[in-house]
Amino acid sequence: MKKEISNEEKMRFNSLYQQIIEIACGNFMFRQEPSGRRDPIDTIAVLLNMMSEEIYNFCFEAQKQEEQPEIQFYIFLDKNFHITSYSSDTSEILKWKQDKFDCPVSEIVSKNSIKTLLEELDSDRERVYQHFIPIDFKTENNSFYRSPCTIQRMVGVDSTCAYAITAFRFSNGNESEKKITHIDESLNPEKKESAATKILLKKVRLYVLRNLHTDLPSLRELGLIHRTNKTKLKEGFKKIYGTTIHRFHMKKRLEKGALLIRNTELPISIITQKCGFKDHSHFSKNFRVQFGKSPSQYRRENHRSIS
Repeated sequence: MKKEISNEEKMRFNSLYQQIIEIACGNFMFRQEPSGRRDPIDTIAVLLNMMSEEIYNFCFEAQKQEEQPEIQFYIFLDKNFHITSYSSDTSEILKWKQDKFDCPVSEIVSKNSIKTLLEELDSDRERVYQHFIPIDFKTENNSFYRSPCTIQRMVGVDSTCAYAITAFRFSNGNESEKKITHIDESLNPEKKESAATKILLKKVRLYVLRNLHTDLPSLRELGLIHRTNKTKLKEGFKKIYGTTIHRFHMKKRLEKGALLIRNTELPISIITQKCGFKDHSHFSKNFRVQFGKSPSQYRRENHRSIS
């Protein structure tokens, strides 16, 4: 006699399924919290966590020196925007002489920054990651410490951790860039500029690939993020990759959508959201241009070929 699966076990299986989907979408930061039962479901959860960690380290930590954004600190807020916790180095960076727990976030950031944070949350509930906004943090001596930040809604946790603010800094370049600059400066200025530009555009391409789930900033904002100007970014990317930044972004988003349509049973409405499109018609129109058929037709044809 077959054992009936309980509702709790169904929820745990669904959570595993969700993590696999997140990994397929390129989100290697998604983690399962094992129940502590040490049963087969927990074993799979631990193995998935380990796999995500390994993939992330292989794909991104090895290229850490090539990525300009570096995390400085985290600040966590409850549903009322009160501070519940923050990373250990936050006080040192912001020069706080006393703890800032259980106080409203308005006490640690400027009035304009509060407005910016709220506008970012209201603008698009799905686009709250890797969209940089400038935030001015108050220091102990009444000055401000500006940092590009993201604010993210925390899903599936208790009310004491409803939002997370992540503050970043941008490096001026890795050691290889400095070495290239030093060696080439006296030999061939054009070669130095070309090498530095290639490294820059490789970082921009990586940034695009890590933000397939959302709209890209404008070219001007991208230029500010990567410490270059709009013209250099626009012309350089097209010269190296043969297309514009936003067309490349659109192409890769649609390829991600096609992958999910072929290999999952996710509703197309959910796939639309995971690929960063605000509505189905926008996704379907662009999908048809790239693949010559609607998402529904594409799914039916590929499912027939598999069967």
